[in-house]
Amino acid sequence: MTKQKKRRRSKKRRPGFFKKNRFLLILLAVVGLAVISLVLLARMEQQLPQLVVLPPVTKPPVIKPPIDYINKVHIEVEALLSTLNNETGDIQRDLDLDHDPARYTVEGELPSSEMIAGFQERLQQIPGDYTVQLKEANSLTVEKARQTIIVINFIPPLPAIPDGPLLTIIMDDLGRSTYTAKMLIALSQPVTFSILPDEPLTTQVAELAHAAGREIMLHLPMEPQGYPAINPGSEALFVKYNDAEISQRFDQLITIIPYVSGTNNHMGSRFTEDARALVPVMESLKEKGLFFIDSRTTGHSRVTEVANRFGVPTMSRDVFLDNVAEVTAITREIKRLESKARRNGMAIGICHPYPETLEALRRELPGMVERGITIVPVSVLLRKQALDQGS
Repeated sequence: MTKQKKRRRSKKRRPGFFKKNRFLLILLAVVGLAVISLVLLARMEQQLPQLVVLPPVTKPPVIKPPIDYINKVHIEVEALLSTLNNETGDIQRDLDLDHDPARYTVEGELPSSEMIAGFQERLQQIPGDYTVQLKEANSLTVEKARQTIIVINFIPPLPAIPDGPLLTIIMDDLGRSTYTAKMLIALSQPVTFSILPDEPLTTQVAELAHAAGREIMLHLPMEPQGYPAINPGSEALFVKYNDAEISQRFDQLITIIPYVSGTNNHMGSRFTEDARALVPVMESLKEKGLFFIDSRTTGHSRVTEVANRFGVPTMSRDVFLDNVAEVTAITREIKRLESKARRNGMAIGICHPYPETLEALRRELPGMVERGITIVPVSVLLRKQALDQGS
């Protein structure tokens, strides 16, 4: 038998390189094309002109004009005055913005407390912390954050000046006791109240006096010759202060007491001898329409000279009634004051709230009136003096 030949198994051909790495080659081709594309794009950007990128257009904010609250306040002032139209005469307006505060001058009586309260309520509805204050006699002030921006002065009709001798009695050093104030108010004769600014009951005494129709003055502390052994208080005016500080201190003191018509000096023998120191006081009094009564605590006072220079109404004290605090001695001085009033047509006496003084006044004033002496507020004497000087 013949041997069968073994059939040789044919070897399988291994796949070629390209077939084996086909995916990898495709991936490399894609990456290469991407790189070439990026290079070409970069070269194109270099050749193209650079474009300016503008910021996005935004609309400008709408700016609203500020609200003129001061004008709203003036509108309320005019509304108040319009309600008084039948009771007032001429109204003068000094509203120049270059001069602060603005001023109204009204011929007529001060509005009632109810009208003032309503005016205050309307102002409180305006943003800005506006308040109404009764500062000087017959005067309303509008304040913004305690800064005066408007002054409304009311000029009531003046009563006729009485015939015959006139006499004024000024009670100094008030503000410590409402009891003393009530004792003075109980007198039928209109004693003038001069109130110290730094006493605990200053405002209450002023309110009582005003309600009773009494004239009110600031008893202005001033430096005496004997300072510091004699001390007028830390709030007093001293000659060492410059004009601006004197003016500022005086304006602060005059606003403490409501319904003030004028002032007289408390102590002040050193201050009233200094004309330079008196100037800012007189300037402020002139601006406010107030007077100054010289208590004459020195024989070398310059008050009359400086007051006349600025047109400030002024007179001087004739008699201190109670240098000796005894009823008999005070009675004697009251009679001496009466004699001066008869001789000169008018006279001013100054006294203090001692029990002996109150008793002497209670005894003597009714008889003085019966003898033909008219006791009047000091402002009436100043009017008579102005008329006499003008004639």
